[in-house]
Amino acid sequence: MIEFGQTLSLQSHFKQHYDHLIPVQVLQRGVHVDIGHIAALDENFIEIDGTLYNKQLYTFISRAGY
Repeated sequence: MIEFGQTLSLQSHFKQHYDHLIPVQVLQRGVHVDIGHIAALDENFIEIDGTLYNKQLYTFISRAGY
């Protein structure tokens, strides 16, 4: 299981956060962009709060317990 503060990189990491409603922080070039629960996901994108984020352009951090 991914721990608080770890980077999500594998599809299984994103799926785990989606399935268990674990919050995810979104960063772009190290700057906070968003935080929330994954509403939808596929191989290339995740949706948080109605916004699609490309997995190649953003960094996603586990915020379990947030």
